[in-house]
Amino acid sequence: MISAAIRSNDEAQLAAVVAAAKVAFPEFSGQIDTLVAELKTPVEPLRIAPLVVPAPKPVEIESPGYWEDFNAELALNAAETKGNSDTLFLGLRSKVNLMRKAQIHRLEVFANQAEANGVENQSNWGASYQLDTLWNDEYFGYVRGSMARDDFAGFETDAFAGVGAGAYLVQTEAVTLRSEVGPGYRYLKVANDGDEIGGVGLYGATELDWLIREDLSFEVDAKVNISGPTSTFHPTFRMNTAVSDHVSAGLSYDIRYESNPPLMSENLDRILRFDVKYSY
Repeated sequence: MISAAIRSNDEAQLAAVVAAAKVAFPEFSGQIDTLVAELKTPVEPLRIAPLVVPAPKPVEIESPGYWEDFNAELALNAAETKGNSDTLFLGLRSKVNLMRKAQIHRLEVFANQAEANGVENQSNWGASYQLDTLWNDEYFGYVRGSMARDDFAGFETDAFAGVGAGAYLVQTEAVTLRSEVGPGYRYLKVANDGDEIGGVGLYGATELDWLIREDLSFEVDAKVNISGPTSTFHPTFRMNTAVSDHVSAGLSYDIRYESNPPLMSENLDRILRFDVKYSY
């Protein structure tokens, strides 16, 4: 009743109701006055901060570059002696792998130059390109072309073009082993007399990369080319130790065996090198 009288805004009615309440409940006179005071006190409306919902930002996805994967290495080696025998040797080897979707472009280049007592006794260079097309995580097909020139070998020009298939036999964090084989055509030019020989051949290769520990790795790169004029077996062994994140140093042992070299040429060539390699 007191609440209704206060809402009526009629002071006479409110006084009458309060007086009647005190007559009925004289023992609660103080509480009645307190209640009237509380009910007559204006109440500040509850203020609620408005809820602001920001507009969603579009998700920014970094678009990959044209090449999904790229790695390269450049190895240099050099030696010089002075005194009874003056010798100068310079060597370079580079390898680049570029991956685009299901294809891997592989490019290799090498060159060597050597002199002894001012007379050149070694001069060779070569390059190869191979395109791998991945069929799945293990198997692939390839197209390959290569050419090498050696002014002091029995065959001064050795070129090959072929196709084939290969497989990744082992793929772990520490070891990768891949192998490939396929037919092709081989062209050879004999040094000095300039005779040219060509024929169908069979090419095969095996690559092993073994990370022995974080700063030590071992590599084997073996190639074989079997053809009518001659068969060539060319393995290279490398032991590398890391100097920094991108630079390593190590030893490489290069062997090249020719089954049927021209007259007066040796079957076997061997080179032991100290390499400094930059990898990216």
